[in-house]
Amino acid sequence: MLIGLASTKGSPGVTSTALTLAAVWPRPVVLLEADAAGGDLAYRARAAHGGPVSAHSGLLRLASELRGGTPDADAITGQAQLLACGVSLVPGVSCAAQTRGMGGIWSTIAGACTVAQVDVLADLGRLERGSPLMPLAAASHFLLPVASATLESVMHLSESLTDLMGALMIDGPATIVPLLVGPDTHAARDCADLDDVLARAGMPTEPTLPIPHDPKALARLEQGEQATGRLGRTLLLRAARAVTTALLGTTTDTATATGTGTGTQTGVGAA
Repeated sequence: MLIGLASTKGSPGVTSTALTLAAVWPRPVVLLEADAAGGDLAYRARAAHGGPVSAHSGLLRLASELRGGTPDADAITGQAQLLACGVSLVPGVSCAAQTRGMGGIWSTIAGACTVAQVDVLADLGRLERGSPLMPLAAASHFLLPVASATLESVMHLSESLTDLMGALMIDGPATIVPLLVGPDTHAARDCADLDDVLARAGMPTEPTLPIPHDPKALARLEQGEQATGRLGRTLLLRAARAVTTALLGTTTDTATATGTGTGTQTGVGAA
């Protein structure tokens, strides 16, 4: 299963949100930093061995290996590195110039994500209709646009989704589940307000899910603390678990959710 997370103008923390979800994901998962502007988790997080994230594996090497070949189920995991917080990360490029040098390999990368033996959370960064990352967005089973609880961010999200919908329909519509980052005390009201804005714009989105703004818990995660114990009981990690439950469903087994078996899917967007 491929899950894309994207930001729009004025939106905060799509990378932080992706890292948090990956830390509590209940199934094997890899976090792919695909942001066209460059990834930054290599500078913000520590590797499991205690040192920096290695520059010898990541998105650039993945693109190199996929050129001229058919994606296989191990392509994504082969470039993943384990972070101290327990997340498997495929580090992104260091700058936009490297992204431009990758050319039209993104459709192949999307194919590698969809055939991977693990779930893939792809940090798409700021996503626009002309972005080279549109193949990843279009191939996503779930697209999670991240907005902040401000009027400008909400309006930018609505306008961006309106522009993106045509392109996202190319390979079949992803299930769009907005995530709203903001104060936990206002979460229910803020999510309802965003749902109302999107409904008025005719956007076929699922109900918005809240992510608390909790920089202290995020810092602990980036510093290598795993999402268990006291950190796992913070508002941020509890909300992230609620998002995974909404997406995957509490009774959805791996085979069903990845389309490789039979059964009943109970998560967001289930028929």
